[in-house]
Amino acid sequence: MAETKARCHCSVPLCKSNKQRQPYLSFHGFPTELSLRKKWIKVVRRDEGPNFKIKQGSTFVCSRHFSESDYYTNDSRLALADRANFTNRGRIKRLKIGSVPSRFQWNNWGEGTPRRESAYKRASTRLGHDICPALPLEQSLPCEEEAMEEVAASVVMTEHDYGSAPKPGALDAAAARIQQLEDEVKELTTELSQLKVSQVLFHRFCVSDKDILFYTRFTSRDVFCYFWEAIQPSASMVVYWSKAQKKGQTFEPLSPSPTRRLQLVDEFFLFCCRVAAGLQEKVLADMFQVSVSTVSRVVITWANYLYLLLGSLPIWMSKQQVKNTMPSKFVQYSPDVRVIIDCTEVRCQNPSSLTLQSEVFSSYKNTTTFKGLIGIAPCGAVTFVSSLFTGSISDRELTERSGLLDLLEPGDGCMADKGFTIEKLLADLGATLIIPPFKMTAQFTKEDALKTQAIARLRILVERAIRRVKEYRIWQHTVPLTLSGTVNQLWTVCCVMTNFQGPLDLKGYIPVE
Repeated sequence: MAETKARCHCSVPLCKSNKQRQPYLSFHGFPTELSLRKKWIKVVRRDEGPNFKIKQGSTFVCSRHFSESDYYTNDSRLALADRANFTNRGRIKRLKIGSVPSRFQWNNWGEGTPRRESAYKRASTRLGHDICPALPLEQSLPCEEEAMEEVAASVVMTEHDYGSAPKPGALDAAAARIQQLEDEVKELTTELSQLKVSQVLFHRFCVSDKDILFYTRFTSRDVFCYFWEAIQPSASMVVYWSKAQKKGQTFEPLSPSPTRRLQLVDEFFLFCCRVAAGLQEKVLADMFQVSVSTVSRVVITWANYLYLLLGSLPIWMSKQQVKNTMPSKFVQYSPDVRVIIDCTEVRCQNPSSLTLQSEVFSSYKNTTTFKGLIGIAPCGAVTFVSSLFTGSISDRELTERSGLLDLLEPGDGCMADKGFTIEKLLADLGATLIIPPFKMTAQFTKEDALKTQAIARLRILVERAIRRVKEYRIWQHTVPLTLSGTVNQLWTVCCVMTNFQGPLDLKGYIPVE
């Protein structure tokens, strides 16, 4: 167990001493005596195995793990060197026989774990004064029995009651208290999430009425605020479509979606930016600092919500309402008109299936489209919106399948263009078809020319209504097939929301009552 001079490393865990970096340390090999070697192995906490083998001349323990009392003193070393005929060079360090390492990092280098102060001292330090002052010298100590009784009483008072049964009603009170605390935690969590949300993004982007018109197609801030105040109570109960889809297969009642990343008004503004401004989902994700999937989920959720909300409005006007709001030029030329209809198409993505291509291909637009029917009252309000059909459908079949004929009554007039060959269908209902006259001779007669001009002046309103719908820029791009499940909802919402943009013809406009 003498000091070695070769390059070596300490084998004690957490010790990184080596002879090259710490030449002032001495390194000692494991003893050959079996019992003493077992003691060394036990105290260094390294059992021999595949990862650790004790080899003579290569496994050492440095002098940091021995105390000074484990080494021979200078006098003893000199005597031992003289006996062995060695020259004492002053650098030889020899361990005493039977020495065992005792200083390690896990025992604070031999000093042991510091003794913990008593509870009285810790409390006195924390409170700043002595809670158990010493008795005066002249005061006599109580007798031993009284002291034992006081100690026993204090032990009884401070002992925990884990093993005792609770008092009657204690569990109910504890459960009620826990429920109360959980409710407080939920309220504080909601308030914290609302505080983390930055300023409403709507106010950041919509500074003027022109900005509001660009992003939302509402004519002014007041109109937007009125619309939002009308839908806000029900919007707070909106459930994301992904959650509703999962719950649709069960009979469990749906609860509102948890606190969202965006405020409700910002979600509605995001939906308007996607539909009205036509911004792509990646752009919206960067604007609102959310993921693209969140943008898609918000758009689909709000499209279905507004479809149900606006679809429940009675937009079909009665005969009396039509007459009360009819402009004077209609009274002069077509007093019996109830609705003005026309079809329009929006371009869609070309499907890979040849069968679907033939169904959605429009010979009129010479591309793949979706086709829908819009009807307006003489005052310009949109009163009928059909679902979108494939582009190959004819105007006659679309009118028959749209459900418009179920709303017409005997004596109603339906104004359309020459492509609507539905005169027989309307005659069965007692209604009349008002279309421009067909050219039977080389030129129109004076009466036919005047009638054509009058109908054209009146039918221009439905063209303006369709233009308003097409101003929602989502329809200016090709509709992807991934939106086929939501395209009807988006189409209906855009058509109905044009009613919030004001009258189509300011001359002779009479508000709807």
